Amino acid sequence: MKKFKISGFAVPVAAVGTACMLVACPECCVKGAVSGLITCASVVIPSLFPFLIVSSFVALSPSCGRAMRVFSPVMRHIFRLPACAAPAVIFGFFGGYPVGCSVAAQFFRCGLIDAEQAQRITCFCVNAGPAFVITAVGTVMLGNIRAGVILFLSVLISGIFLGFALGLTAPKPQKQTENEATSLTNSQALVESVENGAVAMMKICAWTVVFSCVSGMLSHWNLGADVLTALNCVLEVTAGCTLASENANLCTLAAALGWGGLCVGLQVLGNVKSVGTRPAVFFAFRAVNAGLSAVICGVITRLFPLEASVFSNVAAVSARQFSYSLPATAALICLCTVFIIDLDRNRKVC
Repeated sequence: MKKFKISGFAVPVAAVGTACMLVACPECCVKGAVSGLITCASVVIPSLFPFLIVSSFVALSPSCGRAMRVFSPVMRHIFRLPACAAPAVIFGFFGGYPVGCSVAAQFFRCGLIDAEQAQRITCFCVNAGPAFVITAVGTVMLGNIRAGVILFLSVLISGIFLGFALGLTAPKPQKQTENEATSLTNSQALVESVENGAVAMMKICAWTVVFSCVSGMLSHWNLGADVLTALNCVLEVTAGCTLASENANLCTLAAALGWGGLCVGLQVLGNVKSVGTRPAVFFAFRAVNAGLSAVICGVITRLFPLEASVFSNVAAVSARQFSYSLPATAALICLCTVFIIDLDRNRKVC
């Protein structure tokens, strides 16, 4: 597959165009930056920073490494990963978007997992945590904790399915008895974990502010509610979910959470590339995760419908609306699954 290269003329044009927009609507950019800083202080840092520290400590601490052997059966038989990779999977599902890739990259650098295993982890362990989905999206944005639980289950099941599909053709790792890849003491691991978490947090907040500025510029134009919601869902997940909770149904929210936004993708891209995962493959799996999350959300809402009287936003998610595209979407997901299973690992495309 040939790589797509941007011409040398397009980049300066885009840079000049961005500069012109910054000059044309400075107030929108300032409001966007302030909104991004508020999001970092109220949502991003409280929900991610503790997980970044804990996950890094688990990755570096020899005591925690030995404790991870309890997850060996699940990791070996379901995901075809060694037991020591359990923190990357667990924190990738429950800690927030960047945490899983961060831990996987750390494990790869420490020699706990090989490149192929780290690449698989980066393709399915980039998921929204329950703190964001259930509390921020479900309780605050939608006003219904049950809707938040449905959204979280949708992205969680999607991630588990992708991890299982990716591991079908991978060899089953041998049982591990000891974690001997790290020579740090527990105290040294704690100090380094705080430092690593602080550096990662600064990068995450920087990207959040940048995309909040972009979102502010988009709001300056009269693009229409649907177009603006779609663009924000593609670019930044928090702003996208905020608009989608007002203008879209629950399946759209699930797709936005499964995709995670370009902002999240760029936050973890350094870790993704450090283990050898191609950016095109990484974003392809994000798109598959988005579609699969929407399908699972539609199935769950049909099995456990939400009350229409609770709030109008989620009431829009009905079996009638979703049923029109369910067969086609399910077929698309099956084709994507075949593609995932059929990946040529000898060429290291994921």
